[in-house]
Amino acid sequence: MTPPTKPISLSDIHDVYRGSEKKRDTAKAEHSYRKTNRFSRDEGHSGAAPNRPPSPSGRKVR
Repeated sequence: MTPPTKPISLSDIHDVYRGSEKKRDTAKAEHSYRKTNRFSRDEGHSGAAPNRPPSPSGRKVR
């Protein structure tokens, strides 16, 4: 078995298994990512969890 003349890409493998004859464009696409501050840390937060009230003693009744 001889090695392929060009590297096999993931899209080539998907095309073979899908059975499509149309070749997809494998050129690198420009990705546009933007940064959000959704998970940024609140400066005023101490990092400690809030106090929870003590759990009731005794057995739970449904």
